[in-house]
Amino acid sequence: MSNLVDPDRIEAIVGCPRHEQDHYGRAISNEQTVFILHSRQCRDSTPDLRDCPFSLALDRGIEHRIPWSGWRRVQDQPVKVEIFRGWLVPELPAAKALDLEETDR
Repeated sequence: MSNLVDPDRIEAIVGCPRHEQDHYGRAISNEQTVFILHSRQCRDSTPDLRDCPFSLALDRGIEHRIPWSGWRRVQDQPVKVEIFRGWLVPELPAAKALDLEETDR
């Protein structure tokens, strides 16, 4: 189950400001932990953020090939997240952009 993180610290941990509607995440490789920065809208409407669909998707983990195929590309940086087939994944354009950057090097 997801753990709650001090709301005053989570923006610094994830590395971006809280968005009005979008959720952001960060997979910290040396801690093997994924953090979610819930949107303002979610935070204001969800009494227990562990009940948010994004938290529930994260509870499934990221080791399965579906989420890991995206997370392995974007570790240690903030990315917009979405739910795909019940898994918490980085937004597809963010993962693809990083792939393009890597091929340009």
